[in-house]
Amino acid sequence: MKKVTIITSLYKAEKYLKSFLENIVKQTIFDDCELFLLDGNSPENEYEVIKPFLSYENIRYERLEKDPGIYGCWNYMINNSDSKYITNANVDDRLIFNSIERHVEILDRFPIFDVSYCLNVVSEIARSFDYSLALVEEVNSNPALFERLVKTGEQQIFPTGCFSKKNMLETNLPHNHPMWRRSIHKDCGMFDTENYISGSDYDFWLRACIEFNKKFILIPEVLGVYYNNPEGMSTKKSNIDRNMDEFRNINEKYRALYYSL
Repeated sequence: MKKVTIITSLYKAEKYLKSFLENIVKQTIFDDCELFLLDGNSPENEYEVIKPFLSYENIRYERLEKDPGIYGCWNYMINNSDSKYITNANVDDRLIFNSIERHVEILDRFPIFDVSYCLNVVSEIARSFDYSLALVEEVNSNPALFERLVKTGEQQIFPTGCFSKKNMLETNLPHNHPMWRRSIHKDCGMFDTENYISGSDYDFWLRACIEFNKKFILIPEVLGVYYNNPEGMSTKKSNIDRNMDEFRNINEKYRALYYSL
């Protein structure tokens, strides 16, 4: 059994996949991880990209006959793996070389916490995605470069903050690649795929902290690059109204619960 399952859902992901895989296998504790790639019946040729990487015994690929959506894929991968910790990795984001290791260190050291999350810089829409990939490659071998880019403002840090229930009601603090204990699902259930398309993670984190009093911790280090993808599920212009409706619905539900406790 591996210590960490990295869950990655695939749908029209071919464009980003090769560089994503090259980035993930460089993680310092990748040998203690299982990368679970779940293809949600994508019309593209993801398998051909993945095939050379299946020489890694800890990379697992499955394809579904019907796309259940990103959070349906997450639930499937969680239910069909057995690691102590789970983290998600999006094909259009990138991790600093020791990102997963740092999350594991924190959760191992502080058993009171159920979820860890970190700082990320934003790759702006105006920049080419190739620039982001090149930057990550440099940063992986030279962490000091990353610090300089942030300090000079050349890269912006995605807005997040220290954990509190009130802060969670303001924004989805864990954002794009938190790590959490598998055991959290025994109490909190799974990601809600019936009521939400893009907001199921925000619903789950609020359910965990407000309804079940689970504890989250911010690692105050920049450990990833978030690509503000104009075609992403949560960032595509045509999805904005739906996403905002979901956010308001989730927020109102848990705000009412928070103030009733």
